[in-house]
Amino acid sequence: MRVTILGSGTSIPHPERSSPGFVIRFDRTAILVDPSSGSLHRAEKYGTPIKDIDCVLFSHYHPDHTGDLGPLLFALKNPEYFDVKKLTLIGPPGLEDLHRGLLDLYGSWVQLEEERLKIREIYDDQLKFPDWTVRSLPVLHTKNSVGYRFIDSQGKVFAYSGDTDYCKDLIELTEAADVALIEAAQPSELKVEGHLTPKLAGKVAQRAGVRQLIITHLYPVCDDYDLLAEIRSSGYQGPAAIARDGMEIRL
Repeated sequence: MRVTILGSGTSIPHPERSSPGFVIRFDRTAILVDPSSGSLHRAEKYGTPIKDIDCVLFSHYHPDHTGDLGPLLFALKNPEYFDVKKLTLIGPPGLEDLHRGLLDLYGSWVQLEEERLKIREIYDDQLKFPDWTVRSLPVLHTKNSVGYRFIDSQGKVFAYSGDTDYCKDLIELTEAADVALIEAAQPSELKVEGHLTPKLAGKVAQRAGVRQLIITHLYPVCDDYDLLAEIRSSGYQGPAAIARDGMEIRL
């Protein structure tokens, strides 16, 4: 399994941190997760062209996690580059509505043939594919937000919190993960409802027995704080890092 961070920031512009998103590559499958605006170009830059993307997963439907869905569907309409490329969209309840809304807005410009597009809504589910498995669990952010637990053919586990506050399902989601990518939007003294802090991310990692913690979804104000010190203040002593655009994680 190989994970590439496409964006480690938020919707607030930052010179070094793009909006959220990452790519996971398994033996035969490439997955785009939470495609914010510009994700397609960053994926290409970091080694995953559109033609390689088989699935797109969404943790929830805020604009900074969905901005490139329309451009992706529009790009796949171009036969010169993509011919009959097939795509699967996976996400919590609301995905059908999101797709329908894009069709209402853009019409045939983003409408793929029925045999080329599969949409699957999940919530508290597990899906199995030939070279990967994904477990989804609800997390505390929007009404239908989920986090994901990916397992490759060798049994390696990569967990992704999505946007969330502290909750027990997040502990289950990240339990004994080889790597957990957990959001930590604001430092502790500026915590906002629906989001974690580095200290809370560390608390999750400690309780779940995470082998390596990486924090992401960082607002610009995080530049002024010692985020790793906050993680350590939680008691988590495993390897910890701060995500950056272009970071590659190999499991």
